[in-house]
Amino acid sequence: MRVVRPALSAFIVLLGLGGPFAASPAFAFGKNKVQYEALDWAVLETPHLRLHYYAEEESLARRLAPFAESVCVEYDRRFRLEPKHKVPFLLFSAHHLFQQTNATPELLTEATGGLTELIKGRVLVPHNGSWHRLEWVTRHELTHWYMLEKIGHVMREHHRTQLYMPPLWFTEGLAEYCGQRWDADGEGLLRDAVLSGEAFPVSHSEPIWGTVLMYKEGQSFLLEVGRRFGDRAVFDLLDNWWRADDFETVFRITLGRKLEDVDRDWFDGVRRRYLPVVTVATRAEDVSRRLTPKGRFNLGPRSIAAADSADTTLRFCYFRAGEGGISLVIREPKKGGGWRERRLLRGGQSPAYESFHLFQNRPATSPDGTIALSSKRGGRDALYLVRSDGGRVLRRLEFPNLVAIHDPSLVPGDSAVVFTGQDYSGRQDLYRARWPGGEAHLDRLTNDDYDDLEPDVSPDGRYVVFASDRGDRGGAYSLFRLPLAGGVPEMVSHPDSGDDRQPTYSHDGRWIAFRSTRHGTSDLYVRPAEPSSEARRVTRLRGPATDPDWLPHGHGLLYTAESAIEFQTYRIRFDPDSLKPETEYGVASAPVLAHEAFTGEPQRYSRHLSLDLVQNAVGVDPGLGAVGGGQVALSDVLGNEQYFLFLSNDAEQFGGNFWDGFEGGVTYLNQAHRLNYGAGLFRLTQVYDADLDVFRRERRVGVLLLASYPFSKFTRIETSILARHAQDHLLRNFDIQDVDLVSNFLSLVYDNVGWTAAGPASGIRAYGTAGFTRDLTSGAGDFATLIGEARHYFMVAPGVVVASRAQAQSSLGHDAQRFYLGGRFELRGYDRRTLAGTQTVLLQEEVRFPLLHGLVLAVPAPWLFPTIQGAVFTDVAWSWDEGFEERLGSVGTGVYIFGGYLPALRWNFVWPTADFRNYPKGPRTQVSLGFNF
Repeated sequence: MRVVRPALSAFIVLLGLGGPFAASPAFAFGKNKVQYEALDWAVLETPHLRLHYYAEEESLARRLAPFAESVCVEYDRRFRLEPKHKVPFLLFSAHHLFQQTNATPELLTEATGGLTELIKGRVLVPHNGSWHRLEWVTRHELTHWYMLEKIGHVMREHHRTQLYMPPLWFTEGLAEYCGQRWDADGEGLLRDAVLSGEAFPVSHSEPIWGTVLMYKEGQSFLLEVGRRFGDRAVFDLLDNWWRADDFETVFRITLGRKLEDVDRDWFDGVRRRYLPVVTVATRAEDVSRRLTPKGRFNLGPRSIAAADSADTTLRFCYFRAGEGGISLVIREPKKGGGWRERRLLRGGQSPAYESFHLFQNRPATSPDGTIALSSKRGGRDALYLVRSDGGRVLRRLEFPNLVAIHDPSLVPGDSAVVFTGQDYSGRQDLYRARWPGGEAHLDRLTNDDYDDLEPDVSPDGRYVVFASDRGDRGGAYSLFRLPLAGGVPEMVSHPDSGDDRQPTYSHDGRWIAFRSTRHGTSDLYVRPAEPSSEARRVTRLRGPATDPDWLPHGHGLLYTAESAIEFQTYRIRFDPDSLKPETEYGVASAPVLAHEAFTGEPQRYSRHLSLDLVQNAVGVDPGLGAVGGGQVALSDVLGNEQYFLFLSNDAEQFGGNFWDGFEGGVTYLNQAHRLNYGAGLFRLTQVYDADLDVFRRERRVGVLLLASYPFSKFTRIETSILARHAQDHLLRNFDIQDVDLVSNFLSLVYDNVGWTAAGPASGIRAYGTAGFTRDLTSGAGDFATLIGEARHYFMVAPGVVVASRAQAQSSLGHDAQRFYLGGRFELRGYDRRTLAGTQTVLLQEEVRFPLLHGLVLAVPAPWLFPTIQGAVFTDVAWSWDEGFEERLGSVGTGVYIFGGYLPALRWNFVWPTADFRNYPKGPRTQVSLGFNF
C-alpha cells in the first residue's frame, strides 16, 4: 500500500537525424509490463466514487461499491472534508491483473498491496480472495486519497503552497489507523522488533523506512495519540497543515507537545508493554534447532519423507529470498555428517518461474521425491511437479480460467494435486487437478465467495483440511475439512478469537498441526484429526511462528520463526500426546461477506484525457540533438493512452528568425494491449554534430511510427520507422544538402537482472539493434547501423558483485557514422571522444563491494548515511576507421554512494594505459554523477 508519484517516460517526440546514432530507437534496458489480458472496462458511479471494473469482476465490484461509498461518507466526517470531485477507483479481481495496470508506469511487485498515486488521485485496489482484506485495503487506500485531498484543500484555503509531504511513517500509519484495528500480525511484528532491538522511535525510523514494521509503528503511535489526545486530534494535524513548513512544528502547534517527547513516551510505553513477555515467552533458539544457516527470508519449509518409512533422515525444501531473487532450495545431510544445500530452482529470472509468491505460498512434497509448487508464468500461475533430485519438470499444468494458484498438496500416490485457485471473478476456492490417462482434468471442490486456502490432503486420501473465513466468525479463519469423494465442508476448529491457518496432517493421520493467533500472536498448535473442541499448544515464542510441517517420524515439526525481522527454519521435537489440551468454545460474530449490492446501471468506460504534468523538459533525438522547452503529458484514467507535447524556441531574439526558431512535437502512445504502438510528429531546428562536437542548425520535419511487443517480462522486440525532411543536412563528405531520410530499426532487448539497493546484482542485460537509413534524395546519405551490448552481474559473496560489460558498434554505407568512446562512463580515465571509429568495441570489468555500512551521523540529528561502496575495474576499447586501428585501456578503483535506483555519486582514480604494461605514476581523478553500468 503506497502513495506514488508517477514518473513519466521521456519517450517523447523529438526524433531526427544527425550524429553517430542517427535515428536509432529510444532504447533503454528494463523489464516489461505485459498486458496479457484484454479487459473490457466499465464504471459504477456512486455519490463519491467512479469505480472502474472489468466484466469478469462485475459481481465483486457491485458488492464493493456500497462498502467503499460508506467509507467515503465516514471519511467526510472524520477528515472534515467535502470532496469537490469523485474518487477514481480501479478494482482488480486478482493481483496478477493489478500488476499489469498502466495507471502507474512502475513495475508493481507482489509486496504492493494497493496504490494511490498523486497526479490523478487514482486509487488502485487488488483483491486476493479475502473479503475482509479487501475491506481493509479499500479503507487504507481511501485514507491516502482523503489525506492528500485534505492537505490540498487546507493549503488552497489559506493561500499556501504545498512544499512538503508528511513523513512516510505518518502517511502509512494514518492509513493503517483508519484502515483496520490493531491485529495479531501487527502485534507479533512489533513485539518481535521491540524484544530484538529492531524497533525505532518513529521520528528516527530511517533504518526501517518503507518496511511493514514502519507501517505498524506508525499505526501504533497514532493509536497512542488518539488515546491520549482523542481521535479528533489526529485529524487536527491535517487542519493545521498550513500553519508551518515542517511536520514537527505542525505537531507541536496542534498537540502542544514536541513530537520527539510524545514519540519517546510512546516508545517507552511499547517497551514496557513487551519486555515482560520475556518471562513467559521463549526465543525459537531456546526450544528449537535452527536449520537454515544464512539469509534473512527463508520460508515455507516442507520435509521430504523417504520412500522407506523406516528412514527418518530429515530432508526438506524451502523458499529462500536473496538479493538475486527467490530460489527453491533443498537442504539434506551429507555423507559423513553435516549438511549440504543445493538450489533446485531459481525464481524471478525466467518466464517459467517468474515468481514463487513468497509469504503467500508453500510447496508440497511426496515420498517418491516429487515436489509440487506454483509459479507465475506469463499472466497466470502454472502448477509444476518437479523432481527433488535435479529439478526436472515431470508435469506442468495451466488452467485458462484460473489466474492465481497457491499452496498445492499432493494426493497420496501423486495421482492428483489439491490447491487453492483464484479465478478472474476474484473468487478463491479449492480445486483438484487429476491426470487419468495423462490428460489433466480440473475439479472445483468449493464454489462460493468465501476465502478457502492452504489445503492439505490426509494420508489416506479421504479428506482435505483447509483454512477458510466461512462461517459466523466475522472474517476470522477456522479449519475445515472436505471429503474428496464429495460433500460439504465440516468445521474442524472452533477458536474463541484469532485465526487458525496452515493446517497439515501428520504422517499417521492422527493429528493436524496448524498455526493460530488465538492467544494474540502466531504460535504452533496441534489437534486431533477428527473434529473436536480441543487444541494443544506447541510453542510460546516471542516472535510469530508459521509454516508448520511434520518431521518424518512424526514427533515434531519443521516451522518458520520470525526473530529480529528474520525468517528462519527451525525443528522442534515433541510428543503430541504429552501436550496439555485446551478447550475451545467458539464465539460467533457477524458474517464477513457483504450482502448489499449496487444495483445502478453501469457506464461504459470512455476515454477522458486529463493532465499528468506540465514541466520544463529537454528533448533528445537519437542524433544527440537536444533542446530545452516545455513538456505537457496527458493520459486517460487507465493510463493506456498517453500524449506527450513538447514546445520550444531557440531564437536568440524576438525578430525575423523568431518564428523559424520554434521546435515542437507530439507523440501518442497506446499501451492498452500486449502490442504497444505509437506515432509522432515533430519539427526540430538544431542537431548535435558529434564529429564537430557542436550544435548546429539543421531544420527537420518528420513523422515517427513505433511498436514494441513483449514476449515476457524479460524479453521484447521493438521496431521504429522514422521519416523526415532535413534542410542543410551535413554529410560525412562535408557536402550540405536538403535530404529526405527514412530510417528503419529493429531491436531485441533482454533483461532479467535482480536489483539491490546498491544496483544490479545478478542476471543479464542484453540488446541487439540493426537499422538502415535510406537517403531518398540521392543515396549519398545511406548508412546502416549495428549495435550490440551485453551486461552480466554475479554476486560472489554477500554485497560483492562482479559486473561485466561488452559492447560492439558498427556503421556501414555511403554516410557511415562514427562512434565515440571516452569519458566517465565509457573508457574511464580518458576525455570524451578520445576514441573514434565507424566500428568500436568496449569491454569493462568491475568488482563492487561495500566499504562502510550503517554509519549514523549524530549532528544535528541522527541520520543514517548511505552505504559507501568501493570498486576496482578495468576498461579496454578498440576503434577502427578507414583501415586505422587504435586500442586504449585503463585500470582503476573508485568509491561511490547510491548507485541502485538513484544515480551514483562517484570518485574514480584511474591509470590509463595503451598496453597494460606501462602506467602513469599517479592516477587521474574523475568525478561523475550517473548510473553504474
